[in-house]
Amino acid sequence: MQQWLRSSKFLLIFLPIWLFVLSWIRPLSVPDEGRYGDISRSMFESGDWLIPRINSLPFMHKPPLLHWLSSIFMELFGMHIWVLRLVPVLAATLMLVSLFLFVRKHISERVAQLTAIILGTNLLFFGSSEYINHDLLLASWITVSVLCFVDFTISARKSILFLGYFAGAAAFLSKGLIGVLIPGMILLPWLLYTKQWKKIPSLLNPLGILLFILLASPWLYAVQLKYPQFLHYFFIDQQFSRFSSKEFNNKQPWCFYLIILMFSFLPWILSSRFGSIKAVLQNYKQSALLALLVWWFISVTIFFSIPPSKLAGYILPAVPPLAVFLALVINQVLESEYKTKLQVWGLPIFIMLVGIGIAATPHFMRAHQPFFQNQAVFIYIIGTLLVMLPLALVWLYKKQKLNYLNYIFMSLIVLCSSVPFAVHILDTKNNVGQTSFSEYMTPSTKIVFYNYYFYDVPFLLQLKQPVYIVNQWDTVHSDSASLEIKDGLLFEPQRKKYLWSEQQLQDALTQKQDLIVVSQPNNFATKDPSVKTLHYRNYDVFIFHSNK
Repeated sequence: MQQWLRSSKFLLIFLPIWLFVLSWIRPLSVPDEGRYGDISRSMFESGDWLIPRINSLPFMHKPPLLHWLSSIFMELFGMHIWVLRLVPVLAATLMLVSLFLFVRKHISERVAQLTAIILGTNLLFFGSSEYINHDLLLASWITVSVLCFVDFTISARKSILFLGYFAGAAAFLSKGLIGVLIPGMILLPWLLYTKQWKKIPSLLNPLGILLFILLASPWLYAVQLKYPQFLHYFFIDQQFSRFSSKEFNNKQPWCFYLIILMFSFLPWILSSRFGSIKAVLQNYKQSALLALLVWWFISVTIFFSIPPSKLAGYILPAVPPLAVFLALVINQVLESEYKTKLQVWGLPIFIMLVGIGIAATPHFMRAHQPFFQNQAVFIYIIGTLLVMLPLALVWLYKKQKLNYLNYIFMSLIVLCSSVPFAVHILDTKNNVGQTSFSEYMTPSTKIVFYNYYFYDVPFLLQLKQPVYIVNQWDTVHSDSASLEIKDGLLFEPQRKKYLWSEQQLQDALTQKQDLIVVSQPNNFATKDPSVKTLHYRNYDVFIFHSNK
């Protein structure tokens, strides 16, 4: 490694700062970032830290740790998108640093440095570090919990065991039972396989279990006191049923996560070779740590592949063991002077294909041609840079100006850094720049979302009152964005006043109430010529009897 990549201090400072700076670039993505960002805003503004709310309705699908942390940061730094993204960036930093420290302690500092580099530039990890939702927060706490319990089995340090229980409680408060189930699913079979079952009683430390209960149970208890049906909804409907039922959305084939993991690690897989993988398996075949990595990956991947409903971020807990294993492989590769053509040219060709794909995107998205025409120059600049910079780095490597690791690392920095810029330009679903209708809003104006909830609009407008959502609510039963809103009535049925039927909207129009109706393009119409109509990229806005 060249000198700057030999420095652990450099890596542990550079990678988090790099992730943080890039998190500023793009607007909120919908639906997830708009949903969770506005729930956090609502918690911050209302001061109600007990109940996460969307559009004033209880949103009890997941525990509140993400929103607690976001609210704390908004208290400190104000209400900005970059503040909301501090949580995923810090979650990424937590996973990266904890994995580095563990690998340095139990393998070597060189492999720990490679682990940090591989994890930091993994495409799934990088994208998740820039994305506001619960997935990376959960995966990071799971990683810390597993590493602490494994370290305790080796060192018998009580402090590291209690840290593991703390991390387990944080994982539970991030996304529920899965935060406890996955570490147990990884650790128990590993302990049995490596014949360390005698250590199981010491892992089940009464004080550690008490610490977990003291941290995880107060929120459950307080919410159950407020809503007697909460525990059944939270554990049965949203935990067990979501895992076993076939009625939820996002159905994907069983191999979905294998494809996601292979693609996200593809740049490093291209830099490996079979001989190096074989050498690692041979050198560490008696190692309990290799058994841990293999079982960690297999168990998590199988677990998440069972339910039909799959989202890419769910598989993040399987990323750390793969990062460590690939670090061992790349360490073998770096010790060999000979590099195959695939190892030299695989990554730049991959990046160039991504660049060509970005440059070609506007030609395949004809529905948004006017938008892309205005952004064409920037799109082509990104595509051109992703074609030219890898070629420049190959040239520097061939001229021995860069060693192999620096060449791969810098190529991946280029690739990952381009992602938020490309998303900023190509993401047509966000509604930044489409809120000029706010000039027609008065304190008495009711905002009405017609047959669709525009997740980022309340945050962009900084709305202080809930919007009214028109839908056929009596027919909403299957897993959908509408159902997750309607479920709030299970806890506070009085909030039904914000869920309108078509007839309630017509009654409001007949009464000439001051309304602004926001609908998807061509989904709503009025014959009243006095109504001002504004057309935006993602919606039409109808202004009824505004005082403006």
